[in-house]
Amino acid sequence: MSGHNTRNKNKRPRANDDSSASPSRAVLKRIHSSGAVTPDDIRQLYNVCRPACQGCHGNTKDSPNCFCGLVPAGAGGARKAGLWQKLSEHVRGLGPDPSKDLRESTETPAGLTNLGATCYANSILQCLYMNTSFRAGIFSLEPDTLEKHPVLDQLARLFAQLHSSKMAFIDSAPFIKTLELDNGVQQDSHEFLTLFLSLLERSLSHSKVPGAKAIVQHLFRGSVSHVTRCSICGRDSEASSKMEDFYELELNIKGLSSLEESLDDYLSVEALNGDNQYSCEACKKRVDATRCIKLRSLPPVVNFQLKRYVFLPKTTTKKKISSAFSFPGCLDMGKRLSDPSSNYTYDLAAILIHKGSAANSGHYVAHIKDESSGQWWEFDDECVSKLGSHPFGEKPGKSSDKAEQKSQGTSTEGSVSNGSNNHEAASTSAMGEMFSSTDAYMLMYKRSSKDDNGVESNNTVEANTSSLPHHFVDEIGALNASYVKECEEYKSKKDSFLASVTERRQEVKSILTEAPATPDDDSYFWISADWLRQWADSATPPSSIDNSPIQCEHGKVPASKVTSMKRLSAKAWANLLFKYGGGPTLSKDDACMECLKDGAKTAVSADVYRDRKASLKNLAEAALAGSIPEGPSNFVSKAWLTHWLRRKNVDINSDADNGPTSALRCSHGNLLPEHAPGAKRVSVPESLWMFLYETSSARKADDIVTFPSDCQPCEICDQKLSVVASVEDNLRAVKLKQRQRHEKLISGKGLALHPGEKYYLVPSSWLSEWRSYITATGKNVSSLPEPQSLEAAINSLKCEKHSRLLQRPLDLVCKRGSITQKTSNTDGLAIISASDWMSFCEEWNVAHADGTCAEIVLSKSSQDKLHESPEARVMLDEHPDQSINDANGDLEDSTPYVRTDPEVCEECIGEIESCALVEKLNYQDEDIHVYLVRGKEAPKSIREASSAVPVPDRRTSKRSRRTTTGNSISLKVSGSTTVYQLKLMIWESLGIVKENQKLHKGPLEIEDDFATLADKTIFPGDVLWVKDSEMFENRDIADEISGQKSDVLPAEEGFRGTLLTSSVSTQLCQDIALSE
Repeated sequence: MSGHNTRNKNKRPRANDDSSASPSRAVLKRIHSSGAVTPDDIRQLYNVCRPACQGCHGNTKDSPNCFCGLVPAGAGGARKAGLWQKLSEHVRGLGPDPSKDLRESTETPAGLTNLGATCYANSILQCLYMNTSFRAGIFSLEPDTLEKHPVLDQLARLFAQLHSSKMAFIDSAPFIKTLELDNGVQQDSHEFLTLFLSLLERSLSHSKVPGAKAIVQHLFRGSVSHVTRCSICGRDSEASSKMEDFYELELNIKGLSSLEESLDDYLSVEALNGDNQYSCEACKKRVDATRCIKLRSLPPVVNFQLKRYVFLPKTTTKKKISSAFSFPGCLDMGKRLSDPSSNYTYDLAAILIHKGSAANSGHYVAHIKDESSGQWWEFDDECVSKLGSHPFGEKPGKSSDKAEQKSQGTSTEGSVSNGSNNHEAASTSAMGEMFSSTDAYMLMYKRSSKDDNGVESNNTVEANTSSLPHHFVDEIGALNASYVKECEEYKSKKDSFLASVTERRQEVKSILTEAPATPDDDSYFWISADWLRQWADSATPPSSIDNSPIQCEHGKVPASKVTSMKRLSAKAWANLLFKYGGGPTLSKDDACMECLKDGAKTAVSADVYRDRKASLKNLAEAALAGSIPEGPSNFVSKAWLTHWLRRKNVDINSDADNGPTSALRCSHGNLLPEHAPGAKRVSVPESLWMFLYETSSARKADDIVTFPSDCQPCEICDQKLSVVASVEDNLRAVKLKQRQRHEKLISGKGLALHPGEKYYLVPSSWLSEWRSYITATGKNVSSLPEPQSLEAAINSLKCEKHSRLLQRPLDLVCKRGSITQKTSNTDGLAIISASDWMSFCEEWNVAHADGTCAEIVLSKSSQDKLHESPEARVMLDEHPDQSINDANGDLEDSTPYVRTDPEVCEECIGEIESCALVEKLNYQDEDIHVYLVRGKEAPKSIREASSAVPVPDRRTSKRSRRTTTGNSISLKVSGSTTVYQLKLMIWESLGIVKENQKLHKGPLEIEDDFATLADKTIFPGDVLWVKDSEMFENRDIADEISGQKSDVLPAEEGFRGTLLTSSVSTQLCQDIALSE
């Protein structure tokens, strides 16, 4: 039992097809008959009597009293645009709110803008600023020094804004521009810090403030010595006493899991023996020795650079080490000194983090401890977040998001966290709290103990870090005042705009509430519905009322425009006219009587037309049925009359608009012969013809030609058509004779072949064209062109060099004891019987001796067959119980093949096929399909599809789709695409790392990543299948792509061309200042 049809349940019911029964039609008839228009007629034609509706889903065009849908329904109704969109969308159009960037207080650190790829510089600058000693040193610089050194000046201004600006983040562009850095190139933060401190050291040397002059050296410089000691005499080399400065300690982390292990590795003793022996000056010979690094002095701030990037010689690229690395919150460095001391305890002050898996990209953030409050903050460019009392925002004993722990770090009290987020007991409790991170790139420790004189090492520069230098107070104050003013102006603008929107909404609702006029109210006015809709939906209303679209040519209101206007009450119209002006004013007295009378006349004429058509319908149907009318009659087009009967609406274009005899008129203006295409005609009575003529001539006067039933066809056209018909009749006779001669060949059934009989060969493509041509009969007898001459087709088979065949015969099929040939419509040579060849020679005027002979030969062994070069392969039956051996004793232990005369030219065919293969494999941006097989082996359908010959121009799906065996994807590739690149595409689409991919075409595995798809004979449209061996762990494809890109990237420029690498930049700036 079928369910109810709900397809059209929401559609508006169609009007009655008999429009003459509608009330408006009756009113128009009455107006046409009486010539007078009453007030009741106007009320009915203008739909004045329609009641004012409430709660419609949308605005009803048929009712001028409907004002629903002009504003959204409900209290919180909103639209996507216009006056009634959400207030938040209105506010968004005003632009960004500057107050959202307001800094909560100066106790909350400010961020720095990222200009594209300047996060490496931002993180270092925040680390330097949050060091109160370094900040005080920069603030203590005298104005004269700042004027002479732009870098110092911009750094001091940047620090001043970070200190006292009311903005949540500061624009770093002036500072980056001063350093001449490329803000679109990602750089290494460690390299930036090293070069930047060197530049600051040179620039600060010109300051006269003692503490500021050497602030870099006092805070960050320590010393080491490289000690080489002879194992025989025990003496140190002369170079061992040489002290070398350092500003950071670069520590290996490969294979090491903690800062203690890295420091042990850094200070470990290296044995010099064998080929690496030391030449001792005291012993006067090469001897065994030891070498190590000795820490001679430590600065107040020690920077540990973790060497997370290792160089891969095989690929000449860098790879990031993402293993977890632990470090303590409190570090005792006194025991590491060459002269151990107990006054070198350091607290963790900052962690520089590199997010990302690639060495040449990623993102830098800094976790820094506020020295005054002890709270940790995360500095991520413009965004600054409070982390609390732990550097990774995790309190002891509470878990956090595992993914975040692994990416950034974890913290535990008295424990070390490994890379798997499992916690193990620390080796020493004296180290205190331990932290672990897979992305920590630089660690900053600040000395917390007192030096030998009992003075805290942090107080390198005595300055009040809570206040700005006097020379920046006015500048920062002006910037803050400007920012506060901008916030206030935006708020004022926002409040004013929202007030205007609210006022407009109240106005629209107020006027629309009083807009409906009751059906009995005669004091109403007409207004354009389009203008009213625009007024009700625009935040900025139209300038004035425009009623011109609803006026007729007489300046009045026609009834035909009733769906384009609304009927307003006098009060609503007065309010709109008072505020917006415009017009013209159209009241109930402006109904256009002339348009009403014209409409009534047109309606009556249409009714008369329908009535007369209905009365003559039987005559038209009788004519189409073949009834010959009595008395005078005329010809009309049979097709035209059929369309005319089916036509219901005269106003809709139809084939019946062309005129009843336009299809019957020839180019000479006469009657076309009936056997001409499209000239079928019927005879209609004189009464029907006159009606058709009168109604059609009003629209197509030039196309109407009268052809009485006794009218004779055009002699010229009749003669031409007779000649064409004669030619087609002859052609039909010729084709019929050929079909009778070649009955079996036309059927396409396989010809039974017998050894020893003589056959002939013709191109399969020519034979296919010939079949289509011969079988085209009836009206299509001359629709297909005649195929190429058989003689030309035969001659094209032979190569000019050897006069041998350029095509091979199609393969033979042995089944159930009979031998047949495979069929093809495009390639190869087809075998035909001698009788068919004789008939072809007669029909196509070809010499019998020009034919290519063929013979079926049975070979007793494979060796016999090897001596015969021109041959076609044999296709045995796939069922052994129906093999040739069981069906025919003559074929036992033998293999049939085709011997041709002339022979097949394998040399030329090989060259042609090689060129075709090269051309076929030279493709660009074509689709291949890859199936992910989840079972042990690919299904037979996929293996066979992989081995099948691709069909040209076949339609392929571009979407990944789910199958019963796994996923299927389509990939755009070229013949030059390497197997490695294809595996990367599969990796990206299916998530299988390239090492785990077992890629196949058919039964063969595709190996050699450096080979191209052309090398592996993979064609457009081929179906490949892949299995996931799951032998290797999954990893991010970004690592592979980054490594691949780095092979072709130019050499790293680093900071070449910037002030950081200019050794004379400071002196140059000083010389320029002095010259001025």
